[in-house]
Amino acid sequence: MKKKTLKLAAIAFVLACALPMFFAGSDTSDTEAGPISTGRGTPEALEANYKAWRVQYVHNGADRNMGLSLSAAKGLSTEVSAAYGEVKLNWVDGIVTVEVNNLQKTEVWDFWLIDNSASSSFLPDESDTMLRVGSLSNDGKVAKLEANLGPAAFENFEPDLAVVTRAGKSPVEERLLVGTTTLFHRLYRSEQKGQLGVLADAQPVSRPARELSLFEKIVEAVMPTAEAQIGPIPNPTTPLEVLITAGRQSFLNDTFAGNGRTCATCHREENNMTVDPEFISTLPIQDPLFVAETVPALAANFENPLLMRKLGLILENVDGLDDLPNKFVMRGVPHTLALIPNTLNPAVIDGTTIPPNERTGWSGDGAPIVSGGGPALAGTLRAFIIGAITQHYPKTLARQVGSDFIMPTVAQLDALEAFQKSTGRQADIKLAGPGALSFKNPTVSLGRDIFNNPGAGFPPFVNNPNVAAGRCLFCHFNAGAGDLVEAVLIGGSSPDPALATNVNANANFDTGVEAQPAQPADLLVPPNQNPPDGGFGTTPGPGGFGNGTFNTPVLVEAADTGPFFHNNSIETIEGAVAFYNSNSFNNSPIGAALPGGIRLEATEIVAVAAFLRVINSLENIRSSVDLENRAKNAVNFSQAQELLKLSIAELDDAIEVLDCGGLHPEAQLKLLQAAALDAVALVTSNKTIRNAIINQAIALKNSAKSEMIH
Repeated sequence: MKKKTLKLAAIAFVLACALPMFFAGSDTSDTEAGPISTGRGTPEALEANYKAWRVQYVHNGADRNMGLSLSAAKGLSTEVSAAYGEVKLNWVDGIVTVEVNNLQKTEVWDFWLIDNSASSSFLPDESDTMLRVGSLSNDGKVAKLEANLGPAAFENFEPDLAVVTRAGKSPVEERLLVGTTTLFHRLYRSEQKGQLGVLADAQPVSRPARELSLFEKIVEAVMPTAEAQIGPIPNPTTPLEVLITAGRQSFLNDTFAGNGRTCATCHREENNMTVDPEFISTLPIQDPLFVAETVPALAANFENPLLMRKLGLILENVDGLDDLPNKFVMRGVPHTLALIPNTLNPAVIDGTTIPPNERTGWSGDGAPIVSGGGPALAGTLRAFIIGAITQHYPKTLARQVGSDFIMPTVAQLDALEAFQKSTGRQADIKLAGPGALSFKNPTVSLGRDIFNNPGAGFPPFVNNPNVAAGRCLFCHFNAGAGDLVEAVLIGGSSPDPALATNVNANANFDTGVEAQPAQPADLLVPPNQNPPDGGFGTTPGPGGFGNGTFNTPVLVEAADTGPFFHNNSIETIEGAVAFYNSNSFNNSPIGAALPGGIRLEATEIVAVAAFLRVINSLENIRSSVDLENRAKNAVNFSQAQELLKLSIAELDDAIEVLDCGGLHPEAQLKLLQAAALDAVALVTSNKTIRNAIINQAIALKNSAKSEMIH
């Protein structure tokens, strides 16, 4: 049963059953309009990510050794520069150390720290507290500064920005280089004060909700839209919930005075935080995704409407904004689920540089905000948000802050970081050893074994001679984005996947995706400009700007987030697995490094794909149950409805992923029944009755899960 058929069946079921439930009255009804929820985000996921970060932060010295990267950045810097540097802050003793490369020796440069005011934008203004730390002294090729401000310096001063200016200029007038702190730095500071998540700059915003008709509620349950029904921020039990809710609201709705786009224009919450050609085809021309077709100032060099509509490709100026007609790449929209440590932490053995400090974007080198050739602005998710606004939100291609868009406040950046780091799984699944998933379908079990087999000729890893060697675990340990090879070679981990530990780094590789013949973007008629994508970095070469490598995505969510690879060149999960069996991969730098390459038969490719489909469906079920449990505890009806809509979307994905692989029809039927119950619950205003229906849906999901795993 295909996706549209499932939706029609669910609508029919709801129309038959919903009206009696909807009109059932009780003194436990909670129908008043109310707040949005945290949606796909959870405080538990955010806290788990924060605690994993905190372990490494404390290991590195914590607030005695906080590092910030400095670089020139479009939208933040006032001029182009190839200079870059590093700041070390000792918050405890008040010591500041700065080193900057490539500064003009003929000029004197000052270093500043800035504590943004709660109401101002991220850019410095007169309302901010600004501290001139001192002047940099040239020492050969490096300009340096060390200043002791005293132990009390940071007691009531929390730096948000680090800025290098010419001597005599303030950061309001001039900014050559800029560096930023992150949400987790700020969470750590709040935790030290005994108030985890209580941030000084937090200013949640509320907007009125629009009431839907009964029929709209029914249709929205089965075919949800990207529009969030925004209400006031709730009074939840933890500050992290407030932060995530504010971040979700900003993610879905804040345009930053630009062309109408928001984060959710491309990262649709109801479509796995991404967009694809099928989804794009359902949108009206008025959708801000299509501003290149409706806004004359953005008609050229902003998007390629044909490649967007046909292949889901977005134009990105990842290598700089200095030559818009020629310096761009076309990339798919990566989902933002499960931004756990091994998705973001950079590897050290893959030939890339640090910074970037987090592996964001397809090439792992941060957002398109570099201006002048230095490293990206720390390359963090926070910097990526700033870069995304600069790239995708402007009213004109001049991209002038103030007239084309505005910068977010510190509070908005904190909230956006919080929401994005709170979505999806808290950790990777386990595929070997005690507690590992055990599959009932023999084809799926075979797929897992192929996935986990390192093959021969690669000591200290031990080959399983009984199955083909997929070698997937090297880069996608436990179907995540962790690099097992680095963990073994320099992290001291066991090579046995059942015993491996500390697999926390995300590596970049040249896998030959760019070398594939007959790529869809090159076959469209009329021909479209589709320049080569050089991946990481900005060094020019025959393959574009960069070293040819791209970062490693997580795989648990892969089956329902296609098309695949950075250029959307493969449509199906089976095709994506088959790519690693191709000459393009086996002749690539990383493919050639594997003794014998990867050689799978067609049936083995199907088995690996079936395995990926089932683990994706299991994650859909996990997420759906979590959403339902939160809906049961919602503070009011509208919040429960929002969570139930997302639950239904997850179930729709779970069914489609299994159906397209011909897997577990009994589980599909139970999931369809659960989705129908969720749809009934969505229009049931009586909380007691609604929760009873939700409990039935959860039971069906657990039963469907038991069809797939032991």
